[in-house]
Amino acid sequence: HAAGGPAPAASAAAPATDRAGGNPNSPEKLVAAISAANLERDIRAFADIAEEHGNRAAGTPGYDASVDYAVAELEKAGYDVELEEFEITYTETLRNEFTQEGPVQRELPHEVLTYSPSATAESAQLAVPTGALGCTTADWGGADLTGRIALVSRGECPFAQKSTTAAELGAEAVVIYNNADGPLNGTLGAPSDDYVGTVGITRDLGQELVAQAAAGPVTVSLDLEQLVEQRPTVNILAETRTGRDDNVVMVGAHLDGVPAGPGIHDNASGSVVTLEVARQMAKVNKTGNTVRFALWGAEEIGLLGAAHHVAELSQSERDAIAMYVNLDMVAPLDHQNTLGVLTGDFSLGAESFLQEQLERDGHEHGPAGNGGNSDYAPFVAAGIPATGLLSYRDDNYHTAQDDIENVSITSLTHSARAVANLVGTFMHDTSSVNDKCNAGKSGKPKQC
Repeated sequence: HAAGGPAPAASAAAPATDRAGGNPNSPEKLVAAISAANLERDIRAFADIAEEHGNRAAGTPGYDASVDYAVAELEKAGYDVELEEFEITYTETLRNEFTQEGPVQRELPHEVLTYSPSATAESAQLAVPTGALGCTTADWGGADLTGRIALVSRGECPFAQKSTTAAELGAEAVVIYNNADGPLNGTLGAPSDDYVGTVGITRDLGQELVAQAAAGPVTVSLDLEQLVEQRPTVNILAETRTGRDDNVVMVGAHLDGVPAGPGIHDNASGSVVTLEVARQMAKVNKTGNTVRFALWGAEEIGLLGAAHHVAELSQSERDAIAMYVNLDMVAPLDHQNTLGVLTGDFSLGAESFLQEQLERDGHEHGPAGNGGNSDYAPFVAAGIPATGLLSYRDDNYHTAQDDIENVSITSLTHSARAVANLVGTFMHDTSSVNDKCNAGKSGKPKQC
């Protein structure tokens, strides 16, 4: 598998070795070709990988095994596969204890934020800002936090800013409590020597500790040892053997999970939809436009794989991408968390092809805006039109319970059929989006 380079060469895929299912050369035929059995087989394979290795996080053996599986399936379908290598800062928690000594004794449930450094504090007093969120030193009113642990609410500024502010005031660590239900999982965004140890807790626990601190001293101990090192990882790229290379339709999903769990809904689900659409596309005899497939690495630690890919593209290569379709958490259980369809001025109406097929399949959906929280963000920032599918919420998000029981094969199949409808249309004709890009200065979206 070739490494390096921003994009696969044109006409990269050899004829498919398995041409069962005919030539699905229309949207209707491509939708009909989608196999629920294939999707279930793929997602169970990723669940087995996670069970064997513990997780599928970037930089781990579980991710490498996921890459091996995906590459083998793409090659079996007839593609030449490119591995695009880049480097990440890998972090792993080696020791992690957080306890309260006073006024009560107990263990404190928490999550370590990605890129947190190590921290050791014994019987340290909690410090709480008055009426502010700990974003600036002014929020602390000139307090000296030397030897103490800061306790602040989520909100108003990035987690990283709360950590650097606490560090500037001498704190040993910072504890951030959620401003919504559920645990606080998150990232500091990038490695930095300016952070202190940073962990997240639930809103209920945070508010309880704030109330205790208002009544008197609260003492806690934190023993956090973090491994931080540079490691290589990869994106996976493959494209159809025919089609214009100056008018590319791209489908992508992140392949990595988080250390906390198997990462089956987030995001084996998007990965297997990408694989199945690619598998069926390999049977198409001829396409008018190139269709390119990508599985991204290191999304969970800052969209790093997609950002690396987009940064390496020349302007002409960026201009050649007519539409990017992003898939992230696309198999919600029994429609419990409505499937979101990514929409905005950057989508140029392409979401309608996803919506139409979901409606034909009777699958509930709603609009999802640009929160910048998945791999479409680097494409949109570079002026590349984008749409996609993503779940609004998952109660098992980033937990050990994000396993094979956390996905619906029905939802997974409907998502794949929706993507097939879009790809089956755009593989021959992207005029519905190209016309909007070329409509003239008065109506031209700035992203085109």
